[in-house]
Order: sequence, then C-alpha cells, then structure tokens
Amino acid sequence: MFFWGMTKGEVLRYAIAFALRCSRKIIRGLKEGLTEEERFAVADQTVAQLKQRGDPWRLNDEAPAAKPPST
Repeated sequence: MFFWGMTKGEVLRYAIAFALRCSRKIIRGLKEGLTEEERFAVADQTVAQLKQRGDPWRLNDEAPAAKPPST
C-alpha cells in the first residue's frame, strides 16, 4: 500500500481502524463487532490522544511513501 500525501497520523488511523475489524474476538462481551464508523471513531480518538501527549512520533509529518514493487 502506498501513502502519498498522507500524514503519519492518517496512516496510523487507517491501520488502527483496519486492525479493529476483528475486535469482537478480543473484546469480551462484544457480540457483533464494531461498525466502520465506530472503528474510525476509536482510531481518531487514539491518534488525537497521542498527539496531545507531546507527539514524539511527529504524526502531522508526511508519511514516507513505500517504493513501488519492482517487476
């Protein structure tokens, strides 16, 4: 996956939301899993909390673009 024009925070947000697709397997009592809207809400809040704590990860910086696969 390539991340041209995305910040590190946006990439992290997407990765968290993607990882939460299987959340019902690890969250006790969650019967149906999270909706896409709920997953992105959790991801947004997580990134916002990380930014408030001094942001040593520089989440507002542009993410490095991955090299395209060679043929």
